Amino acid sequence: MMLDPADFENPPVPAARMVPFLCLIGAANGALVGGLECLALAQRLSLPMTRPEMLQLSVSVIAMDALVGLVAAFPAALWAKMVEHLPRWLGGRLGLARRYQVAYTLGVLTLCTVFLVPLARELWLTERRSVAVGMVFLVLLVDVTAWFNSGYFFRRWLVGAGPALGYRTVITALGVGLGLVAVATQEPRRVEQSLLGTDNSNVVLVTIDTLRRDHVGIYGSLVSTPTVDALGRAGLIFDDALTTIPETLPSHAAMLTGNQPARIRVLSNGDRLSSGFLTVTEQLEAAGYRTGAFVSSFAVDGVTGLDQGFQVYDDDFFPSLRGISSSRVARVALPLLMRFADPADFPFLLERGSPETVRRALAWVGEAKSADARPSFLWVHLFDPHAPYEPRDGFPVSAEAMAIDHRAILAQEPGYLYKPEEITGLQELYRQECAYADTQVKALLDGLTERGFLDRAVVVVVGDHGESLGQHNTYFNHHGVYDDVLRVPLVVWDSRMGGLNGKAADPERGGKRFDHTVTTADVANTLLGGSGVSVLTGTQSSNLLGFVSGDVNTASSVAIQGRDGAALAEGQLCGVRSPNAKYIRKQDGTELFFDLVNDPQELENIAAREPEGTARGRAGTVICAAGLVGRAALDQAGAGPNDDDCARLKALGYADGRCSGPP
Repeated sequence: MMLDPADFENPPVPAARMVPFLCLIGAANGALVGGLECLALAQRLSLPMTRPEMLQLSVSVIAMDALVGLVAAFPAALWAKMVEHLPRWLGGRLGLARRYQVAYTLGVLTLCTVFLVPLARELWLTERRSVAVGMVFLVLLVDVTAWFNSGYFFRRWLVGAGPALGYRTVITALGVGLGLVAVATQEPRRVEQSLLGTDNSNVVLVTIDTLRRDHVGIYGSLVSTPTVDALGRAGLIFDDALTTIPETLPSHAAMLTGNQPARIRVLSNGDRLSSGFLTVTEQLEAAGYRTGAFVSSFAVDGVTGLDQGFQVYDDDFFPSLRGISSSRVARVALPLLMRFADPADFPFLLERGSPETVRRALAWVGEAKSADARPSFLWVHLFDPHAPYEPRDGFPVSAEAMAIDHRAILAQEPGYLYKPEEITGLQELYRQECAYADTQVKALLDGLTERGFLDRAVVVVVGDHGESLGQHNTYFNHHGVYDDVLRVPLVVWDSRMGGLNGKAADPERGGKRFDHTVTTADVANTLLGGSGVSVLTGTQSSNLLGFVSGDVNTASSVAIQGRDGAALAEGQLCGVRSPNAKYIRKQDGTELFFDLVNDPQELENIAAREPEGTARGRAGTVICAAGLVGRAALDQAGAGPNDDDCARLKALGYADGRCSGPP
């Protein structure tokens, strides 16, 4: 068909349709991207999904990507519509076909920028700069291709010489088809079995966020925690367990690497664990274990680096769309939502309740067990005792406590002055939250027992840090390094100890208490030692199961660190703690020394009267100081949380990392 140039001046398709037409083309392009993304998810996503669930995920991803494509195309489409009224230097007097071509190309460029430029930036910051540059060139190549092809096809379409099936139909169908292929080919990623013997145990780590030691029954509390109590009485109870740092992410990083936070330079929520540090999970995965983590807070989201070695890292806080938070489009959409809205208004994007976390963990265990007979490592993180404290169904609470809106109070921090009735009410709610968390541990352990998971297993239940409930004039947070926030419950149970589920106890192995000072960093090699896999070397981690045979020696004192206020910028703390004494050095050089035997509440600073003890403590803070120097270098390099991460952390009550401003 010969095309007459005059046809372009009066095309059969009116300019009035330009904006919706181009926006729908943008949506089609987004659907194609969604189909490609579904294929990628099918290859790397290891969540325990049925076919209908994978179909739901694919439909959601394609729909969301189509929406992104539509939004990306709209500004250029609007320009193409209005350009005839603009000055010539802004595109005025362009022919209709050329306006379509320019608008389409700009829409493709915007779409590519949304999806590929953030990835290029991430590659650049992680020193993979040649790949990052290649990613930018890929964006340009796609756009140049779009320019030349659209110039030809739009001209044919405008004069009615286009193909029978329109571009939108073909591209949308292709995207949907790729999504269906993803559903058909989706299969959980498997690790080749290696290094496994016949005596390898399943490994279970249960971390309870913000659980004080003195709010667990076996430590003398009146709070009802029968599940943790029973596990401890059948296994090993550690009376002087300390967190390495009273902060969620750094404490968990220490548990999974066996290193002090100063050494791995993870000192605050919002930091990133470097892939250069070997984790328990990677050690177990290399040995052939299945590995799964199910967490309940954005503070330990997979982007923190804790997901290293996990084949499944379920940090998806959406209540119904499983896995969608791992998709690229959600990584784009969520920051936009958090930037233009208050994250506190969307708590389901920041945390989820323990029942849902436990349900997903048990589903994974059941499906993994039916797939093959390899042992598994399961980490379950429960967030309930963390602020805000809220009433729980089935737990009695006073009317005064019920009337307290802790979320509203946190929104007014820092500097909020608590009323006496609010203090007592929140203390009551915190006790209830601790008791509620114990019921969720019971639900988990009962479910694991039903599935035979604990027939041969090692289980560690530990708090990541404590909470100040008014001590030292600190209310309902975990600032400082006093024992209120440092001491945590820690119990270890091995199935060979018996004593649970009707099995006879072995008094030679379990039912023991130890008053040695241990830390959350010891969790790492305890998990590996109980599994039968080689422990991590070159760390500050001891296998606490060695206490049974007496072949473990722990340090007489441990390094501690923390912060003075809501953010590290308000003051960083280094210290040393032994069973009998504690030394603390503040950022301004102030030194504190406490006699824990005669002053367990840490009320009297005797640094001036104990120069020798103070000097020994000062010498013991070298590692901590070195970690802070390394942290300063990271700050200068621009690593760490972005503004959107900071907004979400503040909505959880934090103002951590390099985040500025009040929480």
